[in-house]
Amino acid sequence: MRIFTWGITIILLVASAGLYRGDFTILRWAVSMAGIILAYTAYRSKKYYWLFVFIVAVAVFNPIIPLYLKSINAWRIIDLMAALAFGVFLWRYYDYYGKGYQFENYIASLFPTNVWVIADKTRDFSRILKRPVESDTHPDFTFRHIKTGKIFAVECKYRSYFYKGGVEWDKRKGENYAMYSRKHKLPVFVAIGVGRSSKNPERLFFCPLEAFNNSRYPIIREEELRRFERDARKQFTSFEEMIEK
Repeated sequence: MRIFTWGITIILLVASAGLYRGDFTILRWAVSMAGIILAYTAYRSKKYYWLFVFIVAVAVFNPIIPLYLKSINAWRIIDLMAALAFGVFLWRYYDYYGKGYQFENYIASLFPTNVWVIADKTRDFSRILKRPVESDTHPDFTFRHIKTGKIFAVECKYRSYFYKGGVEWDKRKGENYAMYSRKHKLPVFVAIGVGRSSKNPERLFFCPLEAFNNSRYPIIREEELRRFERDARKQFTSFEEMIEK
């Protein structure tokens, strides 16, 4: 679906430049289908202003009750606006690295500097060097409590919405984190943010790694996560807060 919607975005740009030579009825169908897909995605991720944009796009391009305009230039402007709307949404929605970085900053903000020290942080050198870097398979953060010296690691995952009623979990990565936990003799937690934005998620789940790795299914359902839910704005002040559930 992502490839399809990006393809339609490119075709709309071509049409806005007056270079499209295909059937415009087919283009209407294609743009309407892409608009419906993006409207559904916006609805699932609660981006209601984008939902309105895509509903308008579907209404304008729909082939069932077509809109006729005498001016070709007007259609070129409409094609350009639709292409920009589709492109901006797709870029922002699928910017995994950017969202991950923002969510990590959010998680770090929940551990105040007067209480916690960030002992380590993965740097994702694999992307820069274009080759595997062993440390990049470690959890995102290692925190140390200043007063007690207790250390633990946190892996951060943000999702715009629950996929198939839950959150996907990669068992292979989970085992890598478990090996890290055993090697360094420290607990590992998984911080899951869902909804609103990666900078300020609507819901936050702070789960022991074992709860994910012991699950029989590749999708951890929302019902299973609820017992690990906490106030998304509340800061951590002690190690005990994370193991009390």
